[in-house]
Amino acid sequence: MTIYRAMFTLPPQTRTPLEPIGFSIPSKEYLVKQYVGKKLHEVRTPRMIVDRAITIEATEIQLDFSKTDAIVVSTLAEAYYVVNSHLVTSGKLKDVLFGFPVSPDRFDDVYCLSQKVEKFCIFIDHSQTLDALEVYCEQKFKGQPPCKLNVYMKVECGYGRAGAAIYNDESLNLAQRLISSSILNVIGLYTHAGHSYDSRSIDVAVDYLKSERDAALRYKNYLLEKGVHFEDISIGATPTVMAARYVDQSELNGITEIHAGSFVFNDRQQLATQLPDKSNVAVTVLCRVASRYPERGSLLMDGGALGFSKDTAPQGGYGTVVGKPSWKIVKLAQEHSVVTDVSADDFQHVNVGDVFRVIPNHSCLTAACYEFFLVIEENGDEIVDVWVPVKGW
Repeated sequence: MTIYRAMFTLPPQTRTPLEPIGFSIPSKEYLVKQYVGKKLHEVRTPRMIVDRAITIEATEIQLDFSKTDAIVVSTLAEAYYVVNSHLVTSGKLKDVLFGFPVSPDRFDDVYCLSQKVEKFCIFIDHSQTLDALEVYCEQKFKGQPPCKLNVYMKVECGYGRAGAAIYNDESLNLAQRLISSSILNVIGLYTHAGHSYDSRSIDVAVDYLKSERDAALRYKNYLLEKGVHFEDISIGATPTVMAARYVDQSELNGITEIHAGSFVFNDRQQLATQLPDKSNVAVTVLCRVASRYPERGSLLMDGGALGFSKDTAPQGGYGTVVGKPSWKIVKLAQEHSVVTDVSADDFQHVNVGDVFRVIPNHSCLTAACYEFFLVIEENGDEIVDVWVPVKGW
């Protein structure tokens, strides 16, 4: 192992702008002047619509509402933006987790961010990452880094995406090395039950929650028997977090936290789990009828793959048209969507230029298609605000 580390060649460090101004972020002030007060039919489509009565603006209101000071981000761009914001200086945000196994090219960023917020955490789920980090610290800091990195060991509990395999010698060796490392502060074990998206009822979602709980706790106990102690256990996915409402809290003893993802917006995929209902879906895509074809019972709308993404959902199709449950969005091109099952009666009332709101299959990928979101209140027709997300990696 010593020889392997000596031969390890670090990749070049990638560069992420260190201040929010470096990101591609439109001016909120300009957008507010352009959009607030307008009706939905007055704006160019496609456009993402957020109902603020259902969700809450960005990070700050979520922190206040949830009474927490911790968040998970999926990109370094998001991480830089929040840690350079007033959320940190005001004390509202103290704990930021970069929710993707860190790669060696991002070590510069990780140490920079770790010195900007009280607690910045990363995932390590493979020994090569730790090898690279040790080499980096030796070369960059002569073995004396400015701070210990906060680390979760991410483990795989059935989803088959990220995470170290459990109950094998390689993972045990990684766990031992993490705990004994002088450059790390190990927080605990982290799992993500993404396979719980297959839930189609509350009972099934509860089963997924209990299964993830059991897998994490059993592995913690297994490691403890091997002399390796992990303090915290973090589990969760949006369906299992929603399912936690239906279990006695004593059934989660030993679990430190439960984390979720798309619960803020929700989407058609979440509706398929039977956990939220349509009143809990805060995001829609505003589309306009571009053409109509009564002879074949279909419409052409201007929201295509670049307005929805091509993610599928268990219900089939690419979205649900609000107020038109029988319509089916069956085909997407880059800028077009084809809507079928439009009745003759519908054609008496639907014209070129009319706008409709569509519940997307996957709010995360849909949101990534838009440089800003138009905000309404309580299913209204008037734009009351504009939200600007962080773009980039």
